[in-house]
Amino acid sequence: MSTTEPELIQSDGPAAVQAASAHPLEAPEWLRSRGVTLAAVTLIAIQLWLKAGLLTGSYFRQDDYTFLDRALASGFGWTYLTRIQGGHLLPIGMAIAWAQARASLYNWPLTCVVILVLVAATSFAMLRMLRTLFGNRPAILIPLAVFLFSPLSLAAADWWAVAVEILPLEFAMFMAVEAHVRYLRDGRRLHAGAAAAWLAAGMAASDKGALVPLLLVALTAAFFVDKPWAVRRYWRAWLLYGVLLGGYIAVVVTRLPASDLEYRGSSPAAVASFTSTLFGTNLLPAALGGPWRWLPGPGYAQAGPPEVLQQLAWAVTLIVVVASCAFRVRAWRAWAILLGWIAAAAILPVAAGRLGANPDSVLGLQPRYLAGAAGVLALVVGLAFLPLDGERDAYRMRAGSLKTPARAFAAALACVFLVGSVVSLDSLESVSTANMTAAKSYIATARAALAAAPRGTVIVDSATPGVIMDPGSFGPLGHTSQVLGAIARTEPSRHLAWTGSLSGAVGTPMTFDDQGQLLPLHIVGASSASPPGAASPSGAASPSGADCRTVTAGGVSIPLAGPLFRWPWTVRLAYSGPAGQLRVSFGGASGLVTLPAGAHVAYLGLTGAGRSVRVQPEQPAMAAGCVTAVTVGTVHTDLARAVPAVPVPG
Repeated sequence: MSTTEPELIQSDGPAAVQAASAHPLEAPEWLRSRGVTLAAVTLIAIQLWLKAGLLTGSYFRQDDYTFLDRALASGFGWTYLTRIQGGHLLPIGMAIAWAQARASLYNWPLTCVVILVLVAATSFAMLRMLRTLFGNRPAILIPLAVFLFSPLSLAAADWWAVAVEILPLEFAMFMAVEAHVRYLRDGRRLHAGAAAAWLAAGMAASDKGALVPLLLVALTAAFFVDKPWAVRRYWRAWLLYGVLLGGYIAVVVTRLPASDLEYRGSSPAAVASFTSTLFGTNLLPAALGGPWRWLPGPGYAQAGPPEVLQQLAWAVTLIVVVASCAFRVRAWRAWAILLGWIAAAAILPVAAGRLGANPDSVLGLQPRYLAGAAGVLALVVGLAFLPLDGERDAYRMRAGSLKTPARAFAAALACVFLVGSVVSLDSLESVSTANMTAAKSYIATARAALAAAPRGTVIVDSATPGVIMDPGSFGPLGHTSQVLGAIARTEPSRHLAWTGSLSGAVGTPMTFDDQGQLLPLHIVGASSASPPGAASPSGAASPSGADCRTVTAGGVSIPLAGPLFRWPWTVRLAYSGPAGQLRVSFGGASGLVTLPAGAHVAYLGLTGAGRSVRVQPEQPAMAAGCVTAVTVGTVHTDLARAVPAVPVPG
């Protein structure tokens, strides 16, 4: 009895073995299909391992603290999610920040897990897109490797604020392209609806998501129709995508008045300088595995490729582009898509909002502006060299005669790219380690200081060090009351308070130093003399055995131990008595200080010169109080009583 082939394949017994041996071509086919998947998964695993190593030496920086602090202080709702942060609308990133801030504030291991999960999801989305576009062929491993190991993606891996914006955007973009291509091939509305859903997710991830519908139009016009204007046959999809884009624009317009976005005009010269730096020093070397060398920069390392390698990158890039255009029929369209994306996603936003306040040469070297370009670059590399699945007449010449040299050239270029990427990764880790170690130590030390600070401590606000937040860029948002105050709100440190300056009644003033330690504050200068036999108004000894000068209705003049020259001094006044206001005068300057009832210490800033301080009550009731001590001088910290005694290692 004969058995049909389908029956043999479905059989679980010896007949299946016989069928496999009867069809020897099935085994190589199985290995071919599974081999590409296995190789792709291996590349993704290697990438995750490398980026996990990068994350181990990294930490929160700059915008990260603003995102998390605001998330902790905000409720979860439409107003919070649609807040335009730093000129960007990113509800998905805001949602991630809100969840992380409440789960465990400034928890870097948790953040590493979140980033690696996003990296893995985005990597598999890229693989899915490449398979749909070009088929399950080994050649797709090249654009996949470009995406996985490109230095352009490093900022989206170890800078949390960039990661929660770019990685969800790239994931949604790859899935939108994949679904849209399926729609172009089979016309099923289900795929168009899926593409629209992913477009909505991309717009929720980043304002750059508004460019993805335009990317789909460009991709369709360049590679899926004979004539560009033939894209109108897909008008139903364009209408659906257009409605989504219009809704997104409406949200942006309604939220702009409440944003911190400020337009700064840019001169043509500044835009040209930024563009040339972005392309010549940043993008082109990175496309070949550069920049090979990083330089310390504000917030994040800057590209600093050696001059020789930079020029070599230009030459190799030119050769690659020319070769692809000579070989692949529509290759130039792929490179045009890349240029369009860079112009719209990287150059225009910076030219509109940042060039007016920052040097164009510095901005052009920062990799974060190109973080979202890694995926588009990988897509373009595939389009410029590989035929689409089912595409005919993709090349200008027969591939057979050029097959061997083309493979050799591609292999050599891939090796150069991978070696350069490893060198660039190692260089970035070397440059970032010191700053990130200092940042980890600062936050850990400050966390310990807040937990151990004496009850009733009043912390005088100050700027955090530059490794945490650049004071020139963030101003009050980078002060300890914001960055470290967020820790105090989540941990048992509610007995602490912050003040903007050493002024008014402050019991135990302390401040943070650049290592995260809390240091007591005291006034060093000229103090009041001690008149013999002074007593409190009640006849009893004044508090702590101190001398008491009664504050009469006409005021009391308190001599200092020595004269002081004219200077902005801080007056420290120890007082005991009823609540009210005292007018303190020194060297022709005066000011009011408000005191609660009881024994307190108050501080007041006055600019003057002299050798005595006059204190007068503003209300008659305060005439019953007394001043026990006065010091006029400058504010100093006491490192010997630091909390904790030594910084916590990073």
